[in-house]
Amino acid sequence: MKIELSRKTGQWIAVALLAIMAILMLVAARDDSATVDETTFLSTGYTYLTGHRYHFSPEHPPLSQMLPALPLLFMDIKYSDNARALLDGRAGYPWTRPWFGPVRAWQDYFPDGRDNWYFWAVPEGQLFGQMFVYDGKNDGDGLMFAGRCVQIILTLSVGALIFFWVRQATTSNFAALCSLALWVFNPNALAHGHLITTDIGVTLAMSAAIFLFARFLESPTHRNMALCGAVTGVALLMKFTAITLAPMYVVLTALSWKKLRASKINVIKMAAIGFAATWIVVLLVNFPHWLPAPPMPEPQANALGVPGWFQSFRPLLIPPDFFKGLALTLGHSKIGHEGYLLGEWSQQGWWYYYPVTLFLKSPLAFIALLITAAIAFLKNRAQSRPLEWAAWMCVGIGCAIPRLKQWLVGGLVAWQTIICLLCAPLYLQFFSEAAGGSTNGYKYLIDSNYDWGQDAKRLKAFIDEQHINQIYLDYFGTQYSIEYLKIPNTRINAEKARQIVQGWLVVSASQLMRPEWSWLRESNQPQARVADTLFVYKLSGQTAPAQ
Repeated sequence: MKIELSRKTGQWIAVALLAIMAILMLVAARDDSATVDETTFLSTGYTYLTGHRYHFSPEHPPLSQMLPALPLLFMDIKYSDNARALLDGRAGYPWTRPWFGPVRAWQDYFPDGRDNWYFWAVPEGQLFGQMFVYDGKNDGDGLMFAGRCVQIILTLSVGALIFFWVRQATTSNFAALCSLALWVFNPNALAHGHLITTDIGVTLAMSAAIFLFARFLESPTHRNMALCGAVTGVALLMKFTAITLAPMYVVLTALSWKKLRASKINVIKMAAIGFAATWIVVLLVNFPHWLPAPPMPEPQANALGVPGWFQSFRPLLIPPDFFKGLALTLGHSKIGHEGYLLGEWSQQGWWYYYPVTLFLKSPLAFIALLITAAIAFLKNRAQSRPLEWAAWMCVGIGCAIPRLKQWLVGGLVAWQTIICLLCAPLYLQFFSEAAGGSTNGYKYLIDSNYDWGQDAKRLKAFIDEQHINQIYLDYFGTQYSIEYLKIPNTRINAEKARQIVQGWLVVSASQLMRPEWSWLRESNQPQARVADTLFVYKLSGQTAPAQ
């Protein structure tokens, strides 16, 4: 027996599902502390909106930082003296990060002063953000909640797009609602969807761009290409990873070539329209920062690691901040980023990182649906439309649902819903049932996949409940939020912790799994765990064993 729903009924159920998602995220937005990058993005976005140059976070495009800062324009924002000094360039760290190369004293790269367009103010931006939110001049929790509400709206918009996309592709309200439910009750969507980062903005923009490109492939008009190009520009202004849209478009075009029957001249014309629309959007958001980057002596540029293509084409690279951010991102990708997976650390990463992470961080019901839907799609790929195969995950599953048994789909969606609700509101540290849930998650992944500094408020509640007067703390997060919450603490590292004879020691999971803390993992069991991510030890009577 198949479930048939009217169009109007389907729309009302979709609204109800999105309302549930909003409530779940609003609770998490209120209860979660600021994660590692949130204060930087929020404060940087506010400086951009109030007329300051794109300075503190140039490695990220401006739009994804400006959007969550919009509510702050209607709030009474104040700068402390220290925050103002950082903003004006009168204070800063004694070192700086080059575009590519070793970290050194900033005078080694900029002997004439910090007020140089090529200066990369990474630590200054992080410190400014912490001061901006938590130095006592502003309502820190109020600022964070306001910015997170914007992110929640973007996340709900992704859900609305999923529902609309699947219904357009399949004309099935049941399939559209199931795919929406997979988004609404996805712990990863709930976790990152309420945080002030660049991820949810680029998720929305890239999804919309792919949807519009699939629409173009089905109806190759100038209007559809212009719309796709404009949204592609928005995606590039959200996060530089959106540059991967280019190869996606090439592959999708190749797969649709026989159906398109387009001449080479038309293809070139359409590509030109799309590129023009993309670049117009990029220029508009970067207005009035259109002047080319200032020249820099070649020896200094080489020492700083400014890439040759940037030096050669500098007068043509407009807007310059966009290309600067792209160069910084590419330079960072060459260096690599320290990562942790399955108990191991690496600077260059693992080719299997993302497949393993997808499996570990997804409910088993979602993985089962993904595999089942992929098999059904492959069996019927010859009859599929671009809207069906242009994107996967929730959309791909939804498009395959009409070919699956409704009882199977309904059961798996219900299973995922229950699993998701059981982990509320601790979505960031969610791990699959196959991994043993969030309790064991730190054994496989850490950082933004598990412990990102989101549980400081829960630590405050714990020590108040236990009447603990002082703790030693190694916290993976914003120390300013610890001080803002008035948590009595002494910051400590692994080496100094060896000397503790008696007292309470709290270590974040993202710190605890580092090699220097191996002695603690091997010699002590935690007295308690706060929200699974903060390990609490009660030390007494003896020091740690010597190395």
